[in-house]
Amino acid sequence: MDMEQQRVPIFLRYGGAEKLTTEMTKDELDQVSDSILKRAKEKAFSKGRPIVFGEDGKVYAEWPDGRIEEIKAE
Repeated sequence: MDMEQQRVPIFLRYGGAEKLTTEMTKDELDQVSDSILKRAKEKAFSKGRPIVFGEDGKVYAEWPDGRIEEIKAE
């Protein structure tokens, strides 16, 4: 990663938001997070890869076909 990319705030690079997350209302944060999740799914699913997320202390993989599997710790 070059120095210019490091200076660009994360909210501009990934969320596309026009202001800092610390300045957003809950509704604005929800809208930005939904947008980021949608783009992450589109990118991963277009390559046949899952997205991985945690919920209630467990880790899951969601696949392009809609399957959601719990990832077991070894």
